[in-house]
Amino acid sequence: MTVMRPALMACALVAAFVHAPARAEEAQQASLNVQQLFATSCGWCHQSGGRSAGRGPKLAGTDKSDEYIINQIKKGKPPGMPSFGGSFNDAQIGAILSYIRNLKDEP
Repeated sequence: MTVMRPALMACALVAAFVHAPARAEEAQQASLNVQQLFATSCGWCHQSGGRSAGRGPKLAGTDKSDEYIINQIKKGKPPGMPSFGGSFNDAQIGAILSYIRNLKDEP
């Protein structure tokens, strides 16, 4: 039975490390302030929190597909929109997409 205990402990540690990245990402999502992320990264061009056009188009009420928006965020759109694929993880991009989808014309 003493041989079994270290083996069980090792399995538990492996399981904890395997699930740690998922838990870390969940914690990051919970603490993510997407409005602030949008304001500091996107708001320079998408004015009024995306509710009106600036150097970039108005995002509230867009008819673009989710895939199109995600691609634009990740790869950018020359010459004006930079690529954020190296800056944002998938959870952050998903949060920004959700933010855009929930934008109302008035704050």
